[in-house]
Amino acid sequence: MDVSEFRCKRIDKKDLWYIADDVRKTHWPEGHLPIDVEKIVEFRLQFIIEPKHELFTSIDMDAYLSMNIKSIFVDYDFYMNEKFTNRLRFSFAHELGHFFLHKEVFAEFDIRNVEDWKNFILNIPDYEYSSFEWQANEFAGRLLVPYSDLVLTIEQAAKVIKEKNLTTYLENDPEAVLSSISSMMCKPFGVSADVIKRRVEREGLWPPALR
Repeated sequence: MDVSEFRCKRIDKKDLWYIADDVRKTHWPEGHLPIDVEKIVEFRLQFIIEPKHELFTSIDMDAYLSMNIKSIFVDYDFYMNEKFTNRLRFSFAHELGHFFLHKEVFAEFDIRNVEDWKNFILNIPDYEYSSFEWQANEFAGRLLVPYSDLVLTIEQAAKVIKEKNLTTYLENDPEAVLSSISSMMCKPFGVSADVIKRRVEREGLWPPALR
């Protein structure tokens, strides 16, 4: 099939969440946070992690899933620098999203290397590429931020809001409060503040009900 004819399969949001939850329960039975996605990738799913020099420079991607879906290539400099631990946690989870949601694409378009990836990305219709990446991102977010743990974290945040007499501020500008508190909420999950903010909004959990 010509790359320009690619159509990303549609997946209902709740079905996607179910898949992510099932993967987490199956491959991370420990249940504690943060989820060690690298351990899941390398030891439980038996992927080969292959650090590659200048990957990000080449294709503006932290990582990508190989065509044979047995390896995940990752930017060497990011992988060797602890500063990028949380960023790569999400990147690995994102590639798992492609594995569990889109594995048939890799065989269909014969994606073997960086150049094949670049060709795929540059030539599929913009809307289809957006859907393709959105699904992997949504999977990654739900995988790393379990709903029940997120609810508990928001309940704790609500207590802080009340203790600091920010209730009126929350009522008047809930978006601003979420932006200011997301850097605290993200820490247990080992993800960025942006990821937590997105999860809270996607799950429809903001603003919290203050008792």
